[in-house]
Amino acid sequence: MGIVDRRDFLKLAGGTAAAAWSLPLLAQDKFQEVTDEQVKAIEKGLAWLARSQSRSGAVGLTNQVAFTALAGLAWLAGGSTPNRGKYASNLKDALRFILRCTPKSGYVNETAGRGAGGSGMHGHGYALLFLAELYGMCGNLTDESIADDSVKEAVQRAVKCTEKAQDASGGWTYDPDPRGHEGSVTITQVEGLRAARNVGIAVSKATVDKGIAYIKKSTAPDGTIVYMAGNSGSGTYALTAAGACVYAMFGITDTAEAKRCIKAMLEFLQGKRARTGGHDYYAHLYASQACFFMKAHDSTFWSEGYATLRKEILATQDKATGAWLNDGYNGAFGTSCAMLALQIPYRCLPIFQD
Repeated sequence: MGIVDRRDFLKLAGGTAAAAWSLPLLAQDKFQEVTDEQVKAIEKGLAWLARSQSRSGAVGLTNQVAFTALAGLAWLAGGSTPNRGKYASNLKDALRFILRCTPKSGYVNETAGRGAGGSGMHGHGYALLFLAELYGMCGNLTDESIADDSVKEAVQRAVKCTEKAQDASGGWTYDPDPRGHEGSVTITQVEGLRAARNVGIAVSKATVDKGIAYIKKSTAPDGTIVYMAGNSGSGTYALTAAGACVYAMFGITDTAEAKRCIKAMLEFLQGKRARTGGHDYYAHLYASQACFFMKAHDSTFWSEGYATLRKEILATQDKATGAWLNDGYNGAFGTSCAMLALQIPYRCLPIFQD
């Protein structure tokens, strides 16, 4: 049996992705894409995110644009939309919050500076991804308080902001200022632009090409991704996972840089390289995506790499609350990243389509 189409899958699931996994769909030899333990962890994690949402619709105590967008993506990834599913009301409130944070300039932010609780361009990139995925999943929204055109227009404005903020090097920095660059922000912008383009929003090809070229320039001889293009030495596991995600997402697997980076990421997962630099949840978010995008080229990334990540993620869940609390942000970031990683096999998000 092949993979179920996302829309048919949601009908089967009744808006809750886990409900459809009773089908004998996911057993691939000895590897199961979704396990019972995984489903239970997802149920508890999504519920924790819902309980942590404030009346404003925001998630998290700081960096609320980033964490609300990531939590929104997690609820979408579970099969809910603003009009259906267990977390419909949470998604509606999250969407309203993100739209309130999207001015005419297109820069999605809390108005607070990055050092004063604001999300900066990291949050803008996650918000762009959330809005694009929601627009791609939902089509015309029937609730007049959240018109579909408003979401589309917000995506278009956010894309323009990202395009204008690109540095001449091809990278982006922490603020929407085209004078500076570093790798982690660049990766959030490139994925957000890819998601927008996937759902029919006009995106500058030159901007995307320059962003990918920046990742190539950031790939060290040992395959790791350095903090900033032009830096010498080795990069971290987290940035390497994110760089591998970009290469795999765009189907760039044959260049020398891509081969080195993708090989390095797999070796990190296999324990052949020591993981340095911290930022575990950021790494989980991107390594899991890289494994998904790479599976068409080499099933090892999915059956072994993703299986390794899943085991690590499940082992660090707080069993009492259902959250991932040791992220430095009281669980808002870690739980959202874990939820997205664990729900990739559900294939509800447009970006996670085979």
